[in-house]
Amino acid sequence: MFPSPVPSAASPRPYTVSELLAEVSGVLRSTWRDVAVVGEIARCDIRNGHGYFTLKDRSSCLSAIIFASDLKRVPFRLEPGLEVILRGSLDLYAPQGKFQIKVFAIEPVGRGALQLAFEQLKARLDAEGLFAAERKRAIPRLPRSIALVTSPTGSVLRDMLHVLSRRYRGLAITIYPVRVQGELAAVEIVAAVRHLNRHGGFDVLILARGGGSPEDLAPFNDERVARALAASGIPTISGVGHETDWTICDFVADLRAPTPSAAAELVVDRKDEIERRVGNARQRLLRAMRSRLGFERARLSGVARAEALTGFPRRVREWRGRVAQSRDALVGCLERRPAEYAARVGAARRLLADFARVAELARRRDAVASLRGRLVERTGRWEERRRARLGELSRKLDVLSPLAVLARGYAVAYRKGARAPIVSAESVAIGDRIRVRLHQGELGVVVRDTGRPLDDGPLFGGPREEP
Repeated sequence: MFPSPVPSAASPRPYTVSELLAEVSGVLRSTWRDVAVVGEIARCDIRNGHGYFTLKDRSSCLSAIIFASDLKRVPFRLEPGLEVILRGSLDLYAPQGKFQIKVFAIEPVGRGALQLAFEQLKARLDAEGLFAAERKRAIPRLPRSIALVTSPTGSVLRDMLHVLSRRYRGLAITIYPVRVQGELAAVEIVAAVRHLNRHGGFDVLILARGGGSPEDLAPFNDERVARALAASGIPTISGVGHETDWTICDFVADLRAPTPSAAAELVVDRKDEIERRVGNARQRLLRAMRSRLGFERARLSGVARAEALTGFPRRVREWRGRVAQSRDALVGCLERRPAEYAARVGAARRLLADFARVAELARRRDAVASLRGRLVERTGRWEERRRARLGELSRKLDVLSPLAVLARGYAVAYRKGARAPIVSAESVAIGDRIRVRLHQGELGVVVRDTGRPLDDGPLFGGPREEP
């Protein structure tokens, strides 16, 4: 059915493995230098700054590598399950004979790279608690020193300075110039925040920038800037972009302002408004003080007319009399005290005179202890003798006990209700019911025969007689 192959005139030159792989790799690099592939990341590993991952679809997979220099330009994090479009060149890794694609650009499918990076970073920092409301600090109502981190050129700085000077003149404002877009902007912002914290003396720090495209606002979505704001010891305000623009800095900062000018308005109240509130508070305080003074004057007048105040001289005379009585009692007590002390000294002298008898107590205590020991010893010996005598009598009782006789196989017969034993067979009649006491338990017996031995002979005596 199939034609048989035509044999070649000569067999092909054999390649070494290295030669074959090198030739195939050269063909791939020259013909597939720029190819785009779409698929889902199945496995991803970052080693030494290089990215190694696998791109797959429903039925196939492709190994891929992106070097550190190209990976740094990817704004989002490579994660399994992420659908991306790769651009790169096909290659054959000779040491393992592994077919792969060398990637130099990656784009997510359906979303922009910056938006995906924003969502990934937001989720990660939120999980760490950097957006938590409990870590937000209050902005001082009247800051004396304000640090302003923004671009030295442009209208943002002028607008903010104009708003601050219009609302409250005399504020100490320190401007730290930085780039607010471009690759070096994030590094300069981080350095500015750290420098201002080391310097100290600032009540609030404002990070400001005007509106722009997502690419222009990328430095304010940088993880390094977010962590620098989170670690700041100075309360921070983020005034970046327009009202609809949200950056990572807005979530991390202690207060988010929709615009840079709004940040300048939020950081300090208008001076005339403060003066108006202070004036109102002063008027309320004066009215309250006047009202309280009037109330206290009226209360004092009432107290001056009260009976308690008019009767004060009489109470003073009563207290003077009580003090005089207490003084007399104290003088009498002090006069009697020497006689009491003399009596106590006499009693002490009599005790000292009886000291010889007190010293005799120790010797008598020793004698009593000796007598107690002798009594305990004699009582013990007497108890041992009585215990030995009791044991001897108990053994004699055991020998004479009827229970000991029963234990050797004997029994005692007696009529029910009688306490005397039956000692003769003639004292019972046939049919009488008697009780037989054994060593263990009793038997109820009915008399069947009396006056002659049993068929198997008498229990005691000589041999059985023939009938």
